[in-house]
Amino acid sequence: MDHNFERNLILAQATEDALEQTTGTLSEFFQHYALVVQYEDGSVLHVSDNALVEKALYSEALEIIEEEKEFEDSDLEDCEIDWDDDDEEDTFS
Repeated sequence: MDHNFERNLILAQATEDALEQTTGTLSEFFQHYALVVQYEDGSVLHVSDNALVEKALYSEALEIIEEEKEFEDSDLEDCEIDWDDDDEEDTFS
């Protein structure tokens, strides 16, 4: 038997088992879910229980990623924070 074919078959079975276990766990705790896996070769596997919810979850995730990227790219050195020094006014009994 070709070793590449055997390796691919083993990976496919492991992927299927992991996917089944993961979707089972997600469905126990969440009403709807979407799962995305990107493989080393760049291909993508995506699974969900509802196509409309999947699209909404992807849109929300993309917004969060873009906001985090924008924050990481911002120049924090020019940012000034004006702290309220309320502690100095407090008196202790």
